Amino acid sequence: MRTPVIRKGRSPRTRARRPPLDAQVVVVTGGSRGIGREAALGFARAGASVVLLARGEQALTETVAEIAAEGGDVRGIVCDVSDRRAVQDAVDQITHAFGRIDTWVGNAGVLLYAPLADTTPEEFRRILEINVVGQLNGIQAALPALRRSGGTIIVVSSAEAVVAMPLHGAYAASKHAVEGAVDALRRELRAERAPVTITVVRPAVIDTPIYRHARSRMTYRPSGPHPHYRARSVARAIVYAAVHPTRTMHVGGGALLLTGVQRGAPAVLDAALGRFGPRMMRTAEEAQARFGNLLGPLRDTEQRGGLPHRGRGSVTTWLRVHPGWRTAAIVAVLGAVLLPRRGVRR
Repeated sequence: MRTPVIRKGRSPRTRARRPPLDAQVVVVTGGSRGIGREAALGFARAGASVVLLARGEQALTETVAEIAAEGGDVRGIVCDVSDRRAVQDAVDQITHAFGRIDTWVGNAGVLLYAPLADTTPEEFRRILEINVVGQLNGIQAALPALRRSGGTIIVVSSAEAVVAMPLHGAYAASKHAVEGAVDALRRELRAERAPVTITVVRPAVIDTPIYRHARSRMTYRPSGPHPHYRARSVARAIVYAAVHPTRTMHVGGGALLLTGVQRGAPAVLDAALGRFGPRMMRTAEEAQARFGNLLGPLRDTEQRGGLPHRGRGSVTTWLRVHPGWRTAAIVAVLGAVLLPRRGVRR
């Protein structure tokens, strides 16, 4: 594949257009469940060659078999992203097999429900090892191949990178850290005129197994503030970004609303989440504290989400990835607002 050339004096925005999905090699970490699985299905259905990295061999094998049964070009590699050597070995296998990597999707992550004051140093460290160091391990290992292909890095972050929720202090800290590191990397790549783009995807509360697998000290079943969205909505944003890179994509109107309020009136969120936040993070169903999957994958391979209600689709995200319909919707809204006013003036 020909490497895009950035001429001296030009902005990286003028880089060559991204190849179509059916010509791409895509790697998805955390690819066996939830958002990663849905993204892998989307890429494979679009004709991409997909490689999935995940810790749990059984769930990974099942997902690879599911995609292959649909005719997708897919491979799976058992890999813990917090292990730098394992990640590098995986990248070496991929580049040996395909000769390149076009899109790297950093999706692997874990979750902890605990007051920050009660979070142990070991728990905090483990969250950072997977959610932060794991992201950076993948990016650093894949960068040489992405530089050659003019590729894209897609980082699955969270609305909590901007709006930290009660009982999620360690998780929110990890997402803040990832986005800080990615901002620095984005500017470093521009400085060296490297033809690599980075898109950060910020989902709202997504109905995935991460809630069922989270370590929790609560005596209630974990949840998150409404509305809850489907993993497929995030997958749509990820697949779209592989061809149309953009700086940041929010998934779910809830993510847009919360980040907007955080930036414009953070004291309002302090008051609201201080009073109602802890209750929004759980259901009324009592449950025992859970060890979770911080130290390793669970044997649970169920793909259903861990929230009390099924997620719904995101209209804002659907419009984002369908720009023609988005333009039509804007025109329709403007017409509905402006035309009656013209009629009144006459």
